[in-house]
Formats: sequence, C-alpha cells, structure tokens
Amino acid sequence: MCDKKLSILKEISSAILVTDNINTIGHLILDLAMDYLQAEKSSLMMANSHQELYILCSRGIDETLARKYRVKFGEGIAGFVAQQGEPVLVADIADDSRFTGIPRDRYRTRSFISCPVMGKGGVLGVLNINDKRDGTPFSETEFALVKILAGHASIALKNAFLVNQYKNKATELEEVNRKLIDADVSRTEFLTRMSHELRTPLNSINGAVYLLKSAPHLEDAQRSEFYEIINHETSKLISFVEKQLDFLRLQDESRVLKKSVINLQDIIRETFNSRMLQAVFGKRSLKFELVLDQTISEIVGDKILVSQMFINLFEGIISHLKVGSTIRISAHENDAVQLVIQTSNPLPDYVVRNFFHAKNFYFAEKAEEYTKLYLALKAAEIHGWRMRGDNVDNTFELVLEIPRGSSQKASATIANSLDMALEFAAELLGVNTGSLMLNDELTGDLVISSAIGLNDDIIKKTRIKLGEQIAGWVASEGQPLLVRDIESDPRFNRKNIDNQYSSKSLLSVPLKANDLVLGVLNLSNKKSGQSFEESDLKVASLLAARISRLIGRLNADNATEEDLLRIMASLDALLQAERHYTKKGSRLPQLVQRLMGALSASEEDCTLALYVARVFDLGLALIDRDVLEKSVPFSSLEKTTVKGHPFTAINLIEEIEPDPDVRKIILHHHEHFDGNGYPDRMKGRHIPFLSRVLAVADTFCALTENRAYRKALSDAEALAEIREQAGLKYDPQIVAALESIVGAT
Repeated sequence: MCDKKLSILKEISSAILVTDNINTIGHLILDLAMDYLQAEKSSLMMANSHQELYILCSRGIDETLARKYRVKFGEGIAGFVAQQGEPVLVADIADDSRFTGIPRDRYRTRSFISCPVMGKGGVLGVLNINDKRDGTPFSETEFALVKILAGHASIALKNAFLVNQYKNKATELEEVNRKLIDADVSRTEFLTRMSHELRTPLNSINGAVYLLKSAPHLEDAQRSEFYEIINHETSKLISFVEKQLDFLRLQDESRVLKKSVINLQDIIRETFNSRMLQAVFGKRSLKFELVLDQTISEIVGDKILVSQMFINLFEGIISHLKVGSTIRISAHENDAVQLVIQTSNPLPDYVVRNFFHAKNFYFAEKAEEYTKLYLALKAAEIHGWRMRGDNVDNTFELVLEIPRGSSQKASATIANSLDMALEFAAELLGVNTGSLMLNDELTGDLVISSAIGLNDDIIKKTRIKLGEQIAGWVASEGQPLLVRDIESDPRFNRKNIDNQYSSKSLLSVPLKANDLVLGVLNLSNKKSGQSFEESDLKVASLLAARISRLIGRLNADNATEEDLLRIMASLDALLQAERHYTKKGSRLPQLVQRLMGALSASEEDCTLALYVARVFDLGLALIDRDVLEKSVPFSSLEKTTVKGHPFTAINLIEEIEPDPDVRKIILHHHEHFDGNGYPDRMKGRHIPFLSRVLAVADTFCALTENRAYRKALSDAEALAEIREQAGLKYDPQIVAALESIVGAT
C-alpha cells in the first residue's frame, strides 16, 4: 500500500512537468486510477459557474452521454459528493440509504468510489471510479488511493488553470504588440500627411501676416484681402484638425471591433495595476477605493480598446486632481451595468463644461489631458456606451453606462468562435489569408464575418452580390472552386491588384446547411507559396461542412450561454494545439493519399483520410516537447501520458467534428493487428480501416525522419522494419500497399 501511495504521488506530481493541458491531465488521472484499481469505468467531472458538474473526460462511458451529461450540485451521486465536499466509498449501493432509488443501469457492479477534487475556493470537480474488473467491491485501501489521487489531481489541475491563464494573457499581449506596430506605422503615415497638409495653409498665413506687418499703410481693400486669406486658411486648418481627431482616435468608424466577453472587475484591476498609471498615482499620492460587486455581469467589448479607454479616462481625470485626492470606483447593475467614478474634489469647470456638456475640444487649458478624455469618450461611443460626468456636491462624478444583455454576449461568443474556426481551417491548410463570408439577412449580399490577413477597411467595405466575383459565383452555384491562377482563369480574368496575394491560387467553398447556402469560405496565400491542389479543395470542402454545422449550432434557438462558452473554449483549445502541431504540413498526408489509392479506397474514404491525417495526432501537441524528443526511454508516467494522446485528440475536435467514425479512427490508430495495441486491444479487421492505414503511414514517416534517439532510416530500411511487423502490429494488406509505393519510387 505504501509503495502504491508513493508511486501515485510521484506520477501525479510528474504530470505537472509533462503537460499543462487540462484534458491531458484529466485522462492521465483516469488512466492512473483505473490501472491501480483495475477498474473498467471512470470519469472526471468538473464544476461550472452554475453549480453543475459536466464530464471533462471518461473511460468506458458512452461518448454521446459523456458529452451531454450535466448534474446539479446535490443531485445524484456525483452531485451529492460535490455538495458535501466529502468522498464516498459504496460497497453495495442497494444497502446505502443515501443513494436509494438512484439507477445504476449503466454499470455492471454496485460498488463505486466518488471523490471530490478540492480547490482553494471549493470543489473543482469529482473523480468517479466504477466497476472493478473482477466484480468485487472496492476496498478501504483502494478508497485511500483514490483520495490521494484526487488530492494531488487538484494541484495538477490548478497548475494547468494558471498556465492557461498565462498563455491567454501572452496571446493578448501578442495582439497588443501587433496593434502597437500597426499604430507606429499609422503614426509615421500621419506625421507625413500632417506635415504636407499643414505646410500650405501655414505658409499662406505666415506670408499674409508678414505683409500686414511690413506694410502698415495698406489700403483697406488690400488689408481686407489679407484678412480674408488668414481667415480662409485658418478655417482650412480647423477643418484639418477636426479630421485628424478622427484619425487619432483609437478606433474610427472603419475599425472592426474584436468583441469578446469581458470581466469588468478584472479589466479595472488590470488598468490600475499598469505601470503607467501606478507611476502617475505615486507622484500625486492618490488614494483609491474599489467597490466592485462580485455579481456584476460580464460585459461585451473589444478588450484592448476597452483597456485603452480606461487608461485614457483615468489619466485625463487624474491630471486635474489635487495631490492626495481620493478616487472611488463602484459598479451596480439594473437594466444596464453602471460604473461610477467619484473624486474627492471637483474637476475644473472648463473641463466639465467643454468636454462633458458642450463636447468642445478647442481652447482647453490642458490639451494633452483633454485629448485623453476625448479618446476615452470616442472609445465608449464606438461600443454604444454612454459616458456622462458632472461636478456634484464639491466632487466630480462620472457614470459609464454599459448595456447588458444575453444577445450581446451570444453575438460576441459566436463571432469569436467563428474567428477560431476560420483560423483552424487556415492552420490546417497552411494559408496566410482567409475569410468567412455570410449572407446578410436583409439583402442576401455576402459580407465578411471573420478574416485573417485582411485589413479592417477591406473587412468593413466588402459586400458581394450573389453571382458576382468569385465568392458570389460560389455562393450562387453552391459549388466549391479551385483557382490555380487567378490572372489566367477565363472565368474571372482578374489581376492580382497591388500584389495583395503572394500566390495567384485560391480556394472558395460554399457553406451549406440542408442544401441552403449560408456563406462562403475563402482561402488564399499558401505559406509555401505553392498553388492549391485538388487534395486541398477536398479538405477545404470537408472543413466547410463542419464549419456550416458549427454555425447552425451557434445560432440554434435552444443554444444556452453555457453551450456557446463551452464551444468557444473547446475551439480555443483546438486552435492552440493546431498551432503547435507538426504533422499537418509533413509528407504524411501525401503518403496516406497514395496508400488509399493503392488500396483502391472509395473517393469518400480518400477525402476523409486526407483530413484525418492532418488532425489524428493533435493530442501530442499538448505534451511537452522535451518529453516527446527524449533521447532515453520514457518513464512509466510518460508512457501513460503519451498513450493517452488519442483521447486528448478526440476531446480537442469534439465541438467541430460531428462524425463518430472520425473519432473512432483517431482513438484506435495505435491498435495492433494482433490485438496487443491500445487503448482497447482491438484486433484485425475490427480496427477501423483508416486507423490501420494511419498506423503504417505514420510509422514509415517517423522511421525515415531524424529523432533525438536515432538517425533517420532509409526508405528501404524503414520498409523492412515495418514488413517484419506485418500481421503483428500492422495490417499485411496495407504493408503490401506501402511496399508497392516505396518500391515504385
């Protein structure tokens, strides 16, 4: 018993070093539990914000049930354990009065263990172990092992949560950095333009003033003429400055807002903790009171723009406060979320009068600080928020009114999900530019819903009628299109304007639901610079079908906020894995395609194989590269972790992949022909056909590539090694097909 405890401690502690992915850790926990307890079924349930448990990962439980199952705290066995926060061991449920009447028809035995996974703030989830293989009840010793496992699982999961928060923050910082670079380019363009636009009127004014000074005895008509020049050129300058204010705004009407669901408390605290504001606070010895209700609803907005808005707002207000002043920030909620900022002394009358009442920018005594308030107001206006301020009872009070509503959250979540679905398609096919165009509900025109590699102006202005241009033709005909050279294609005869595309080749595929065209998926600019091939079009068409289904699910009338957030979180995890996945651009998909041809597979299977070959090992992308590239044998924990990667892969694709056959192909690609593989020890033709093809193709590619623990084998050497395992690890028929291909080359 002591040895088992030490072993569990060692393995679950090592899990933190092997991976930081929550799903991978979850599967590892289940594998350890089932291995030590010799159990057939298990599940790790996690708690959501609604005091419900959902199944994060499971073993031996129906996949459809696991995906949809929800139970409230206090309901059922797991809900009881979550509510009580205490583990339970039941030798026979028929003799336990706590669970009288609870059905156990999904389980073979009547004994189980259910143990809470506790975090600092309460229950993180529940670990359930069911059905010992030998049919006997679970023992107190095994109960103790599960409690140890659950305790250390909480550490590994909390570590994974923290790492994911760090990664999300790093992604946000990358986006901020990208926008700063764009802003720097815009600033250079602005200064160049401003220099040109200001020179002419300033020279005219300067010349007129010089002549008026040097010729004091000018006739009234001549003097009036020079005054008119000064007046005219000054008006031009004012008009120019007004236009530049719009240019200077953080966003103007052409900006495409990247809206997301934002925690108001978090963004306020992040703003206050910024170095920029902290430095200002310190110099002026300001005091702060934050009174933020924990139950305030999340808001919807462009997170970067909202953050900039608060920084500008606080800097603009602080510059007018006395040393040692107090700022109090509170928030409450009724029909809208209201953020109230109060200061212990009033702002100067000219600030309140000119900015908050007349909205007059000119003649401010502190132009820089006034500009910051102007930028904050414009950022609020762009979001449709209302900002008002006034001096009240010897204090200044600003109220920011933010509309709330589930429809806004849903719209932002749907938009983010579609952005990630597009980026997943772009990553899978290795392209730099792409767009999802959907039909406008009013006009039927195609408008850009999501885009990669296109500037905001194009996204905002593009509107295509059915039948016009490439996307309009695809939507009208309902047929996918491969263009190898846009400049020579007689159907379009279009030049590559301004070298917008690094390649003249592109794909355009309809998004359809029940034969109704919803929109178009466009992909161009292959990272390799090569033209698209028929195989790319097949994969893009298959992806378009999955995105179409996703659009239907996101817009379904019965889709709850939790459903939308779950889909978005799942797509985010999928995209993160895809970004680090190395096999999508390797020669593996091409080898699989050739094998399918040699095996005379159906067209449908060939297309499916091209797609699956790009995603089947996604689970490996979430395991530390140092583990996968070790030059020494894996430890027992590392073996267990790596063996769990098929489960991780099917978890990653679950929200975008509707085909259960695809999930089975991925899950069983490490089964052996003789029945000694994993995870289910399937044998022979019981193993899915494409799983057997992937096993051979993946092994051949791996053997012919350099690894940390060995040099690459030649094609002949790799073939010989695979041939030795024909009938054992690999299907002899597929090995023969590989031999015909390799021999031919």
